[in-house]
Parts: sequence; structure tokens; C-alpha cells
Amino acid sequence: MIDRSLDDVPEPELPSAVRAVLAELDAEALIACLDELVQAGMPWLTETGRRRVQLMAFPHPKAGGVRLPSEDVLTGPADWRIYLAALGHPAAASAGELGAVLPGLPLAVVDDLIDLGLVGRSDLPWRRRTDGLERAYLLARLAPDKIGRAEAAALNWAEMERRHRFLDGEDLEDGDDLLALLTAFWRGEPDISLRTRLTPAARTLYDRITVGAQTGVWPRHIVADRGLWALLAALWTPSGPINPELSGFHAWRALYNCYRWLLMGWFDKVRPQLQRLLKAAETAAEDIADGIRTEIYNMGAYLAQETNELEFAIKLLRSAQELNPAASANLALVEQRRNTVINDRDHWENPYLMLGVPHGDPDWENQWRALRKQLHGDLDRLTLINAAKRRLMHAERNGGRFFVLPLDESVLVLPRRRSAVLLPEPEPISRRTPPSGPEELADLRARAIRSLLGELTPNAPIS
Repeated sequence: MIDRSLDDVPEPELPSAVRAVLAELDAEALIACLDELVQAGMPWLTETGRRRVQLMAFPHPKAGGVRLPSEDVLTGPADWRIYLAALGHPAAASAGELGAVLPGLPLAVVDDLIDLGLVGRSDLPWRRRTDGLERAYLLARLAPDKIGRAEAAALNWAEMERRHRFLDGEDLEDGDDLLALLTAFWRGEPDISLRTRLTPAARTLYDRITVGAQTGVWPRHIVADRGLWALLAALWTPSGPINPELSGFHAWRALYNCYRWLLMGWFDKVRPQLQRLLKAAETAAEDIADGIRTEIYNMGAYLAQETNELEFAIKLLRSAQELNPAASANLALVEQRRNTVINDRDHWENPYLMLGVPHGDPDWENQWRALRKQLHGDLDRLTLINAAKRRLMHAERNGGRFFVLPLDESVLVLPRRRSAVLLPEPEPISRRTPPSGPEELADLRARAIRSLLGELTPNAPIS
């Protein structure tokens, strides 16, 4: 039909036939033909379509490099508007329209859209990519606070890896950056320059932490952050008994002190502090973690044996058992002790603790030897440690059970992970792709060119 129309009167179906032929062409051939037809005066194209063809005749009509023929070219189908938007022109493209093409775009084009403000965090572009490293990269660009240590390592993102090393409790002694200064702060060694490097909000928090360390009293939101406990413990040296009802941290610190004093044999220091802890375990139960309350009850029961307050010890261990079934072994031991004639009872203390080592420590003999040298001439203490040695050796040969304290050693260990409250928000990763060129934009361009077929008017008159 097209050939006949060249030599004869054009048929009414000619515009439709031309459109059908054009639709079979690849995108670049299509725009070349449309450009020639427009220049030849083909009447079957809208005025806006003509101007769009004029713009697309440029191989890479990037904003700033090509002048738009008119404002109306900024409107049109989604494929058209998305291509112009990706080129930097002020064409509108909705989040849904962009989301539909994001999975197949080259990463450099996605970066362009991010830089142009067309794709942001709320669009969740990383969820639309199948490549794991690309997902991590886009997350790092738009939501760096969501990047984990493994993802930072996969991206070779040194700054974020270092941030995670700090948060994971590692000692960053290399360098003098903010993280190195904060590491020293967590050891109780504040640097005078640290405060000046903090954000205004972090500076206020820093002041409250350091001022509180003078009295051991901090605002509730500070002691509630377990990631700050190691810092508070390093900065604060209690001058007297601790009030464990103040917070979970104060209860932990009081319990830790009691345990250390037990290992030192300083029972006179343990008793008054333990009385406060037992009261707090009841009156401030909501603020004190179950693990800490369990150890408080367990330690109370341990010391109650010294004065043969076995019913009280059993009561405490039953409370501990409700929180941690592991207390049942100690409970059985104390109940057995209660049912044994006083003169037939073994010494109440755990022999490991008598030697100043944790329960079950395999190196207890080395500690015993060291104590023999230290206690030379102190007959009372030597008698006790020698008795402890005999009991341990007997247990190793014949088996034996001792009161276990603590039930869970991890309760007495400060949280290793540090809080991020003194850190600034993480900066997004720098762009790692070059600006996209014609090759990266080829698919969007092809879609935009094919959308020009919609500008043809097949029902227009042929004359």
C-alpha cells in the first residue's frame, strides 16, 4: 500500500499502514525515520509529537546540554517522562512509575535518580534489586543506619566497618578520630577534645554522663541504655553503699561489687550492700532484670547459710528458681543441709570462692599456691584456704557438689555492645558509579522513542 501510494493517489489507510511499519523498527531506526518524516512535512503527527521527535533526534538530550523546544514536551506517557526525568529535565514521574522500572535499570541510572532527588529512602529501591551487593549499596546510599557490619565489609566501606567495630565493643586505639576518643572515654579516660567533636545533642548527653559520674546519679534514659553501662561503670567509683533501687544499672553494679568482695572474703562489706539488693529485688522488680534478681536471691541464700538461716535461704532460692530453673540445684543442696544434723554439715562456703576464684575454675591450685605465699604467717586464713583445697581435692576424687554462685556468669559481665547515642548519624556512602551516559540510558530511551508512536494520528486527512 505504501509503494502504491507513492505512485498513485494515497489510500485512506495509508497513515495506519505507515504506523504499522514504523512500529516494527528498532528504537533508533524509528526515531531516525520519524525525524525524516517530520522534516518532510508528514501531517500525521501531533504538534507536541513533532517537538518530541525534534528533541529525540539528539542522541543524548541531557539537561544542560540540550534546550527543550517547549514546555509541553515535559508531559506525556510514563516512559517518556521517566526518560526526560533521568536526563535531568523537570518532568514529573511518580514513585509508582519509577518503581516499575527500577529493577531493570543500570545501577548508574538508579544513582542518577537518587542524586536528582527522584528516588529516596521511602521508595525502598534496594528491595527492587536482585543482586545482594547492589541492594546493600543502595541501602548504604539512602539508609546507612540500616547497614550491618557484614554489609559494610562486603561494600569495603571502611568508615562504616570502623563504626561497627566501635559499637561491637572493640578497642579502637589507632588514630585520633571521634571513635578512638570515644573508645578511650568508654575506658574511663576522657580526652579534653572529645566534647568539642560531638554534635550539640551528643554534647548535652556527654555533660549529663560526666556530671552524673560524680555522684552516681543519672537521668533515667541514660541508665536505661544498657549500651552505656560499661561507660558509666568506668567513670564512676562509688564512695559508699549503692542504692540499687535507683535503676537496673545500680543494681548490677551493687551485685558486681558484692561478688568481687565475696572473692576477697570481705563479708562485712557484702552484707549491708546485699540487704539493700534484697530489698530492691522486691520493691524495684520492674527496673531490675530477672537475671540480676536471680543472682541477688542466690547470693542472699548463700550468705544466709553462714548464720544457719536455712529457711530464709530456701525461701530466697525458691524465688530464684521461679526466675531461673538452674537455682534448683542450690535449693536441693540447702534443703539437704537443713535436713542434716548441724555437727554433720560440711563447711557452708564454696571452696572455689574461698580461694578467690570463680566456681569451677580449673586453675584453682595455682591460686591456692599464690595465696599460701601471700598469707604467710596468717594462720587463720591459711587454715581456711587449706581446708578449701582439701574439699576440692576430695570432690575431684570422689565427686561432690558445691553451692553455685553465680548461676549465670554472663549476668555479672557488662554488655559488650556500646550505645550509639554519642555518635553522629552515619553519613551515606559516596556514589560509586560514574554518571550514566547513552549506553546506560539506552533502554529508557528506547521506551521513550516507542511512546512517540502514540503521537501519530492515523485518522488525520491525507491531503
